[in-house]
Amino acid sequence: MQHFKYLLLWLLLMATATISARSIPTINAERAHEEARQQVVWRDRVCPLATLANDFLESIYGKTSYKGLSSVQVLYGWHLRPDVWKDEPMILVSDPNLRKQLGIEGEYAKFSELFDDTLGYRLNSLGADLPEKMRQMVRESAPAVELDEKVGMIILLTQGKLITPRPETMEPLSPWRVEAEILYNDVPFYMILLFIGLFVLIILICRFFRKRGVMGRKSIW
Repeated sequence: MQHFKYLLLWLLLMATATISARSIPTINAERAHEEARQQVVWRDRVCPLATLANDFLESIYGKTSYKGLSSVQVLYGWHLRPDVWKDEPMILVSDPNLRKQLGIEGEYAKFSELFDDTLGYRLNSLGADLPEKMRQMVRESAPAVELDEKVGMIILLTQGKLITPRPETMEPLSPWRVEAEILYNDVPFYMILLFIGLFVLIILICRFFRKRGVMGRKSIW
């Protein structure tokens, strides 16, 4: 009976997450699957759009999915409906002092929270009551610069400047390389390390038994 209760609770949580994800405008999962394989230029190389989307969302949110949506769905959501996504609390502000200065509750800020009623950029007003040198130090601190870079990435995306389609002058990736990179992006890093560790362990075990087998045959003679 207890396990049945846990199952019902899990189903309820999953349903709630699904409803929450569907309430945010973006492309559906099927189209996202196709768009993920589009080839773009990102960080001076050709790669699948999925790589750019993962880097974008991980930089902004700290994870590669948001409320049940893939990174590609988040990317398209921001591009197509920034008027809705600006009110999603998804910009990670890890520094508690910076959150306090900006009046942000919790670890995540909304894009709209970073601008006041007159569309003034609130990061520009940091340390307004401090002397000029101290004000500059506050605005150029690592947490403030990091947050400014996140805001900049979102602005570039909404302006259509973040995504650069692969030009014809650049050689495209082969289909298998596209799929391999997408698979690599989807597998957590700790799983990759685990696979490597298991592979090395299997090799060591095989060498151990092979060596024992050779020594055993020699001992017979």
